[in-house]
Amino acid sequence: MDRREALKATTLFLGYSLTAGATSALLGGCKAETSSDWQPKTLDNQEVELLAEICETILPKTDTPGAKDALCHRYIDEMLTNFYAKDKQDYFKDALKVFDDRSKSKYSKAFIALNTSEREEVLSILAKEANEYKDETGDRPHIFRAIKGATISGYFSSEVGAKGGLCEFLPVPGPYQGCIDYATVGKSYVL
Repeated sequence: MDRREALKATTLFLGYSLTAGATSALLGGCKAETSSDWQPKTLDNQEVELLAEICETILPKTDTPGAKDALCHRYIDEMLTNFYAKDKQDYFKDALKVFDDRSKSKYSKAFIALNTSEREEVLSILAKEANEYKDETGDRPHIFRAIKGATISGYFSSEVGAKGGLCEFLPVPGPYQGCIDYATVGKSYVL
């Protein structure tokens, strides 16, 4: 794949996965607070706990850090606080309940009480719903699409995601070398 095709694929990916709020947060420099005494500003503690499990199911920890390691749930709370109007915050909080609703209807348990495969099944159901969901105004995206986009932007804009994700993080670039064999480098690099 040449550079032009890679940029086109990346643009399509970001365009389809990020909602307006997630895009605003990403472009606005939103980042998760890392302090040990962090308290949510918009969501309550139970909603943050549920959100953390949803994010981790979307981007689980493997040989690379997961969404919890990148504090995506904190990023989303920060995004809601600083980039969403009160009515959209309320919509998000209300729509978050759909995860427990689908979990209880399928497994008779809350989402956080499910095992990994059950959580993935619930997310599959919601992903299908999101694909069929029609929002004429664009103001109220399906909650799964909103959380998935925010999780992705939160993960890859975090230091944990940049260092442990798909790319190698170089805060200060070295000299320009235009043609390097991929086998000698081993990873793609992000500045």
